[in-house]
Amino acid sequence: MAASGQRPLRGISYHQARILVLVAGLLILLVTALVMYVRRVETVEVAAILFFLPIFVAFVFWEIVGGLTAGVAASIGYVLLRLPAIHAVGGGKFTGLIVSRSLAFVIFGVIGGAADKQLESSLTKLDLYDQVDDHTGLFNARFFVQDTDLEMSRSKRYHTIFSVAVVDVPVEALQPLGRRGQQQMLRQLGQALRDSVRTVDRAVYADDGTFHRLAVVLPETGKEGVTIFADRLAQKVTELVSQKGASVGAGGIPGAAFTFPDDEQGLEQLREQFAAIDKVEHPETAVT
Repeated sequence: MAASGQRPLRGISYHQARILVLVAGLLILLVTALVMYVRRVETVEVAAILFFLPIFVAFVFWEIVGGLTAGVAASIGYVLLRLPAIHAVGGGKFTGLIVSRSLAFVIFGVIGGAADKQLESSLTKLDLYDQVDDHTGLFNARFFVQDTDLEMSRSKRYHTIFSVAVVDVPVEALQPLGRRGQQQMLRQLGQALRDSVRTVDRAVYADDGTFHRLAVVLPETGKEGVTIFADRLAQKVTELVSQKGASVGAGGIPGAAFTFPDDEQGLEQLREQFAAIDKVEHPETAVT
């Protein structure tokens, strides 16, 4: 099942953080300039505060280079604003002010650009290593792709087997519960799945827009064992969902089972589906 539609991000992305920082910073600068204007501070100094606005935008979008360039440009602009007064009374009175303002513009641009670069690096790294779903507390689609890749490599090297059990709960089945009811249901499903697995098993949750997908990676488990486990898990999920008033149909929620290496093709298709979900959730750091 390919991922469909755009899902909300579970954590904050660099793009979201950048917009939040930009909006907050611009508001602070605008309020500061307004307060100075109301208090009848010299117009040139009010304009100097406003010069920080393009510097702020520049380092948010173009980091250190943008911040430095905008800082230099703001310094030149400030000097141009002071030229009439310099021509009138001489430059000596304004030298210290011009130097301090210019340094402030440039330092603000450089330090702001460096901080923005660090923010991007930190959030990207956090996104890259995010392996837990916030709704259920289970592992997420990214973990499933990486974990099954390791299991397949281990199986090929040591001639072992492993299996994956999957239960798909239709998204529309939970819609009658409402938003809060769906969130509670997902938490309960996560807890039920954790209670149903061994210590060595890994339980996963993902949402492709059509199904809430529950999967369990079962090391050293063959076809017969995973088939029994998948059937029992499907029955347990059906009972839990039905008790909350969700619609699951007369046949209940079916389970599916895959064993490696016997079902290698089916498992690869399943991995592709989880990879597609991960690409929607983490577009900048999606696994392949």
